Amino acid sequence: MTIQSAFGLTRPRSDGAADLVASEPVRLDELRRDLERQKSAFDLAMTASQMGTWRYSIADNICEYDENAQRLYGLTEARFTHDEEGVKAKFHADDLEPMWSRVAAALDPQGDGHYDVEYRVKQSDGTWRWLSAWGLVEFEGEGAATKPVAIVGASRDLSQRKQAEQFQRLLLDELNHRVKNTFAIVQAVAAHTLRGALDLPSARTALDQRLVSMARAHDLLTARAWIGADFKLVVARALEAFPRSRVNSSGESVEISPRHTLALSMALHELATNAAKYGALSGPDGIVSIAWTVEDGNLRLEWRETGGPTVSGPARKGFGSRLLERSLGRDLGGSIELDYAPSGVCCRIVSPL
Repeated sequence: MTIQSAFGLTRPRSDGAADLVASEPVRLDELRRDLERQKSAFDLAMTASQMGTWRYSIADNICEYDENAQRLYGLTEARFTHDEEGVKAKFHADDLEPMWSRVAAALDPQGDGHYDVEYRVKQSDGTWRWLSAWGLVEFEGEGAATKPVAIVGASRDLSQRKQAEQFQRLLLDELNHRVKNTFAIVQAVAAHTLRGALDLPSARTALDQRLVSMARAHDLLTARAWIGADFKLVVARALEAFPRSRVNSSGESVEISPRHTLALSMALHELATNAAKYGALSGPDGIVSIAWTVEDGNLRLEWRETGGPTVSGPARKGFGSRLLERSLGRDLGGSIELDYAPSGVCCRIVSPL
């Protein structure tokens, strides 16, 4: 059998060596393309996972970073010298001791050669980025002559996870603070309710209503992850037990803090309870008007009752009055003015937001 040469000549096919020579470049091209595809896939995976690779050479104290790792470490060159000055400039001071202790443990020939640590590295703009670094030590020699040569590893961006952990700690601290405050409020509400009650059934009813009012305010805050509440909803929730024809409210939507939400919810509940027992909401024709504005960073609220029985001032301060003075005056730094006019109670509240 013969094969055609490039010049149109033929020569005998002897032992198949010509086929091998002709196909070898083809195989090399395929291998090269496969390697390129694998490298491209690896690079994409590393970029997508926010990871980069590196190799730390012990002999010259130099670490070489790939392009992904250079971005993670805020470097402009692949080679970085791990001398004392360079390390102190690049790594956070609080993380140096755990980093070097993990390096020493990994380099011990008696150990398993695993290196794993988390630290902060300074970026080119001066900010800090949390990274997780892990690797394996290359050893050479055997027995007593075994010595470490290099650490080969990878690093990954931990910034988002660390931010989430910090946010979670803040939430837990804030939740702990608010739970303590809530217990203190419940304790005060219970004490004042029992102190002013005429009998046990009325005390239980009043306490239940006040706790329900607090629970409604908590529901509003929980729906917004305790970042605050819309005061319109606070007013609506506090007076939802009464017919809409008996309550007029007007005011803009304004975001109030959790502290304001709890304090103002309780204040509105006490005003509504008083109006239902003795004021405008105790008869068939009375109306409660609530209006608020925001001026110069202050919430200005007016509660006005009309159409109810003739009003006379109380002989002593009740729980509602003391609550308003304490929560709005002392705790929120606001002011309160209660006017027991014969035509109906009028309450004006000013509270800085």
